[in-house]
Amino acid sequence: MKDMNPEEKAKIQDLMIRSITADPLTVQEQKELSDWLNLDPGNRQEHDDLLSFRSLIKQEQTKAPDADQAWKKVSQRITDSHVYPFKTSLLPNWLKYAAVMILISTAGLLVYRNIYSGSGVRPELTLAAIKPGSHHAELILPNGEHIKLQDETPLNISGSQNTLVARNKGNVLVYNAGAGQQGYHKLIVPEGAQYEIILPDKSHAWVNSGSELTYRVDFNNSPIREVKLVGEAYFKVAKDKKHPFIVKTDHMDVEAVGTAFNVIAYKGSDYTETALVEGIVNVTDKQGNKQRMVAGSKIRISNKKINLLPALDKERLAYEDYAWKDGIFVFDNMPLEEICQQISRWYRIKIVFTNEAARKLHFTGTIQKNKSLASILKLISTSTPVRFEFKNTILYITKP
Repeated sequence: MKDMNPEEKAKIQDLMIRSITADPLTVQEQKELSDWLNLDPGNRQEHDDLLSFRSLIKQEQTKAPDADQAWKKVSQRITDSHVYPFKTSLLPNWLKYAAVMILISTAGLLVYRNIYSGSGVRPELTLAAIKPGSHHAELILPNGEHIKLQDETPLNISGSQNTLVARNKGNVLVYNAGAGQQGYHKLIVPEGAQYEIILPDKSHAWVNSGSELTYRVDFNNSPIREVKLVGEAYFKVAKDKKHPFIVKTDHMDVEAVGTAFNVIAYKGSDYTETALVEGIVNVTDKQGNKQRMVAGSKIRISNKKINLLPALDKERLAYEDYAWKDGIFVFDNMPLEEICQQISRWYRIKIVFTNEAARKLHFTGTIQKNKSLASILKLISTSTPVRFEFKNTILYITKP
């Protein structure tokens, strides 16, 4: 790579690595790499050497995550076998560490990317390695026991005297209405997950990423059916006029009898929101302001100015307000900042806006939640003047 400045070298090195791993090149990037390979026979030789490393690594099938040990093992195979037409002592340092990157990537571990800086290899996840969320959660029982809930993992949850309290099947936790148990259960759904439960009264709750739902397991012995929510959940409430169903959050309470509605109440968020899909609910803020909602409307209140709020603000309901439970991202002229809040929780990544103009952009589109992060970003960039850069596990967003 003679007669190239450090920035040009780094770019070509990155393109070479990506061209033989699972990180596809754009049409423009492919052209740049092809032009460079055809420029000099030595360039082509470096690329061929890297391909040879990949072939050797596939034979080795090692799982060692240590870069130095991995290189030692690969280089020993090269020296002993005399199969490959190059000598390790003549290879540039960057090629050595690129080979280790490929080895670790092939083993399914962290992808080691970027260029050798003189002090070692810097581990960095590629955008292609960021996977969508799945169905899993953690259940905390009254005795403090923690139980892992996984999609497609059957599990019976017993109470005192081995009474069946609930059964986990598929991605649904179903409670036994006649279990006769007492106390509270807490369902914790981490970022990058969602989970569905059927409560003892047969009400359904879909709990979104980064949320906690606390509820009684003895609804039948209480005058009200009360749950506490931190995060986001969609409720489809079983009708019972004698026992109101109340969702309590830090900034508002939602009371229902037999309805379907979505509640957003994340800690640290600027707002708390209720979106009513079916029936009628009463919403009460912490100042005692009360509002009756009808189907097709939503209410959003400010968490930061709650003490100054004279009344609840009403907005119109849209499918995007609760499409997440159906495994779909629906964005209808939604601010990019709000879109990225959903993306950040589902893909478990940190997102940083590099300028205020990017926050104010709006986007309209629909995509399945099981798609890769790269697919989501590609969809957004097709109609929105925005640039994405993924570096050191952080997604940077800029409006050029």
